[in-house]
Amino acid sequence: MELLIKKIVNTEDRRKDNSDKKELFIKERHPHSAAFYKDQWSFIQDVGVRENIAYQMQYLEFLTHLYNDYQIYLTIESLLCKDIMVAVGGIIEAALFDMIQSVKEKAGLKMEDRTDFTMLLGQAYHEYSLINEDLWHFFHNLRKVRNNLHLKAADFQEHSAYTIEQVNECITKLDDFLSYQKSIR
Repeated sequence: MELLIKKIVNTEDRRKDNSDKKELFIKERHPHSAAFYKDQWSFIQDVGVRENIAYQMQYLEFLTHLYNDYQIYLTIESLLCKDIMVAVGGIIEAALFDMIQSVKEKAGLKMEDRTDFTMLLGQAYHEYSLINEDLWHFFHNLRKVRNNLHLKAADFQEHSAYTIEQVNECITKLDDFLSYQKSIR
């Protein structure tokens, strides 16, 4: 397999890395800046978590443009869908962790030892009303899909397991999550 080739032109300006290569997207199709997404996710208290969410949002935008602008099909399409769904799940999990931690800190409480996605979803919905019932059900099912990150036996076919319809629903629910957060603040 071919290895990745990286060319660093200027160590002071990382945006010039690989500038000897052809541009993948025209300027108008480049992902929004991380600052744009940090503003959208300003309700996340931990700056590091907010920055990581912003970077994942840029990656989601990149993958979406990649799919929408280039012919991608069959196995690569399915695996690109998987990557997007896993990223959405990771964003939600990080956001819920931060939000629950913030609520608990304000109340003088500590986080539980168990902070897996299932526990966070349950607390976010049942205890703190940080998500509505629709989002709780959807993200609980997405959590199950995320568990497919691990390669499975022969009866699970990665080349056809993930669909555009599933991804579009994930992106819609991610937008719904953001809208819900803005509505409760």
